[in-house]
Amino acid sequence: MTATARTRVRRIVVMASAVVSAGFTAVMLIATVVDLSSGSEINWAFWSRFAIPCIALASVSIWALRRETRARLAQVREDPGQNLSRRVERVNTAFAEATSLMDDLRRDLEVQKAARQALLAEAEDQQRLLEVNEEQAEKIRQILIGETKKTIRAERRQQWLFFALGVLVSIPVGVAINLLVP
Repeated sequence: MTATARTRVRRIVVMASAVVSAGFTAVMLIATVVDLSSGSEINWAFWSRFAIPCIALASVSIWALRRETRARLAQVREDPGQNLSRRVERVNTAFAEATSLMDDLRRDLEVQKAARQALLAEAEDQQRLLEVNEEQAEKIRQILIGETKKTIRAERRQQWLFFALGVLVSIPVGVAINLLVP
């Protein structure tokens, strides 16, 4: 537990004990006033069981509050030069840490910048390859279309040739059949 946390816990305990002792004292005073106003006797045996611990608790609480006040006064009385030098040291430490973090961030940004530039260069290469591939694909398509058209024309010529040969051969065959068959 740190000194600050210990101080807080101590302060809470002291304040709680002061409140408790004040509460018990108030209860004892009220009961005493009620007994006196009603004309009955005060039962000292009953109240002494509460009075002694209450007085002890109040005494300890007052002692602790005074001790804490003295400690605070001692802190206030601390040499201003030491206080200032301690604060300057904290500021220097904070600046050193900030400088270290800034250097780390700068290195990270440079690494990210280099990675981004590498990715951009790769993307440009891919774009050039894509353009080259599109040009080659278009040329291949034109070649295929040209060859396909040539093939289609050649097949049509061949079909017309066979048709023409069939017509030319069928006429003399038909005439020969008519002459030979009575």
